[in-house]
Amino acid sequence: MDIGSFLDIAKDHFPDKPAIISEDNRYTYRQFKDRIQRLMGGLFMLGVQKGDRVAALMWNSSEMMEVYLAAIRLGAIFTPLNYRLKEPELCYLLKDAAPKVLVTDEQCQQLAGQATGRMDNLRHLFSTASKPADGFKRYEDIISAHKPLDKKASIKADDPCQLLYTSGTTGRPKGVVLSHENISWNTFNMIHIRRDRSQDVSLLLGPLFHAAALNSHFTTRLALGATQVFMKKFDPERLMEAVQQESVTVLPANPTAFIMLMEHCSAGRYNTTSVTTLSSGSDKLPDQVKQNLLDYFPQAKGVYDIYGITECGPCISCLSAEDSLAKTACVGFPLPFVQVRLVDERDNPAPPGHTGEVLVKGPNVMKGYYGKPEQTAKAIKNDWFYSGDLARFDDEGYLYIVDRKKDIIVSGGENVSAREVEEALFAHSAISRVAVFGTPHPKWGEQVTAAVVLAKGHDITSDQLITYLRAGLAGYKIPRKIHFLESIPESGPGKINKKRLKKMLASHNVK
Repeated sequence: MDIGSFLDIAKDHFPDKPAIISEDNRYTYRQFKDRIQRLMGGLFMLGVQKGDRVAALMWNSSEMMEVYLAAIRLGAIFTPLNYRLKEPELCYLLKDAAPKVLVTDEQCQQLAGQATGRMDNLRHLFSTASKPADGFKRYEDIISAHKPLDKKASIKADDPCQLLYTSGTTGRPKGVVLSHENISWNTFNMIHIRRDRSQDVSLLLGPLFHAAALNSHFTTRLALGATQVFMKKFDPERLMEAVQQESVTVLPANPTAFIMLMEHCSAGRYNTTSVTTLSSGSDKLPDQVKQNLLDYFPQAKGVYDIYGITECGPCISCLSAEDSLAKTACVGFPLPFVQVRLVDERDNPAPPGHTGEVLVKGPNVMKGYYGKPEQTAKAIKNDWFYSGDLARFDDEGYLYIVDRKKDIIVSGGENVSAREVEEALFAHSAISRVAVFGTPHPKWGEQVTAAVVLAKGHDITSDQLITYLRAGLAGYKIPRKIHFLESIPESGPGKINKKRLKKMLASHNVK
């Protein structure tokens, strides 16, 4: 089955049911499909065909999902881009993906214009703004100018469907190619484990350029014909107003958003009884926050805690709502149809209680990294995906994520490549050595932290370095703390020992 068929089924079953409720639009499934088919007609006339990339640089919106579904129904590959990136970062992704079409919105069109200004191959630019910037055509015009295109492309299960970019441990993001089959199996798994229902009203808060929001939530609820409420930007009070007004039943969020929600919303101010399902992911959710959520949403039986990686569609395991307070820092059992192994450095099985690298095998595992066969071969060996995450099983078979073998920092639900930040710092003439790593933070999970050694004869402050970095890195990648040291510990000639460095900074409270 191809993902575009999910829309056909939902429209046939629930033609007049609300499909999408956003800040700007409200569409039934009949209306939603009509707009998507009109967009298909427009994209087809532009020459979009099977295998082409269609990119979206947008905040959460109904239009972004119209682009998604119109593209994949034509056999094209949907490529959502992170709107928090800076121009140099976005330019790299656009050159790598080489999309035929880019759709943006009023908030992102300035950034999109800067990034695409020197790209001759990207000629079809659209904006959902009522008055698009120079170089962009009006998105609504392509909808109104074309009749609905009924015919879909002939799509096979292993055809590419999405191209999602993830932070690379080598400093450059990698494009993860997910097929229709990969996403279908992720959908089936989540419906089964989370007991999703067609009568649900789900509030979609996470950014749709991430696999979690796009696949674990939007695509899954589309397959069921559920109603989805979109939020562009997280605001605790507006979120709760939407919960009350739309009688939201499903509330997914990352730990940072849940912590902020509990900090800003007082019990009794809103009617929270409609919410029956709470779902978290991207990082560990503290038990106290879980208890606070259950006190605030009394009809929820617990919090589903999901572990996933973009390369796996993304979901790998889930702690059930019933077990959410029985197992601390646990991500539950592997999902149905997904195999998980833990191995040591020599690929020997790690026994219960012992830490090993997480290996994943199943129909949810990606086709590979876009245009990077060597990196794909390193990541997938004998059909097993080597995640770079370190975990352990307990005696009952529950999985616990212990650490990351890959040099990745998770801050506020976003993955940050330590290597990428290190390279940006190295480019400054005042820096001779640098190490970037994550340190615990009560709200963000981790914060980006740097230790630097200045080159001889140079002097610079933290504020000056941060100002320098902001020109080329997204805000969430900027170190929140920079330590100036005389030297950085090594585990061998030229090899920085980050584990020892973090212990040293913690024990001596180095400023």
